[in-house]
Amino acid sequence: MFGVFAQEEAHTNQETLPNIPDWDEHTRLANEKEILGFFISGHPLDRYRDKLESLRVLSTSDITAMKSSTGKDENISAAGIITNLRVLKSKRGDFYGQASLEDTSGTIDMIIFPESYKRLGEKTKLEVPVLIKCGVRIEEGANPKITANEIIPLEDVKIQLPRSIRIRIVSSDSNDAVVDSLHSLFARSKGNAKVLFDVERKDDFMVVMEAEGYNVLPDRNFIVSVEELCGRGAVRVIE
Repeated sequence: MFGVFAQEEAHTNQETLPNIPDWDEHTRLANEKEILGFFISGHPLDRYRDKLESLRVLSTSDITAMKSSTGKDENISAAGIITNLRVLKSKRGDFYGQASLEDTSGTIDMIIFPESYKRLGEKTKLEVPVLIKCGVRIEEGANPKITANEIIPLEDVKIQLPRSIRIRIVSSDSNDAVVDSLHSLFARSKGNAKVLFDVERKDDFMVVMEAEGYNVLPDRNFIVSVEELCGRGAVRVIE
């Protein structure tokens, strides 16, 4: 009898759980949203934080605080996840869309008018973070709405980097350590943008110098690193 229990115990110990790979971030967050109704371990926009700042994207809370509508051909940039999509038919028989755009600060209603829906119908079904070029409609007694004119997956958005920058350096604040750090940063950030230095002596004069052979890739990380060394506002985009 004891031998039977021993065999059963040995058999039980041999059973192991299947080796299932972890969900990727997109799957994990999508399942959290589906099951719980909200994100718990992060937000799909978190990984795009630097890109959103470079694109000067307005949050839904920024848009909600706006006091007037945008002009006829004026676009702002918003970003988030499209949810609650409804496809409707106008009195003229044209399809249009109503949805919500959700970001880390909240949600806002979105309209895709018939002309735009003809171009964007498939993109409104995207389940990934998107950049939306849109207008803003503010009507009395109603919450602001955005009107989508362009929808692009954030992963596909390319940031146009400047072709030339100027860096202000105050001579009295620039010791050998700062100069060495700038040299190392430039060496790590090679690119095509031209660099000009505005070398200043306080209350005296300024000399403009071109840094030949120091063309850089002036992305957000580069600019932040330069301003940590040379002071806030030290980098100015020329073109």
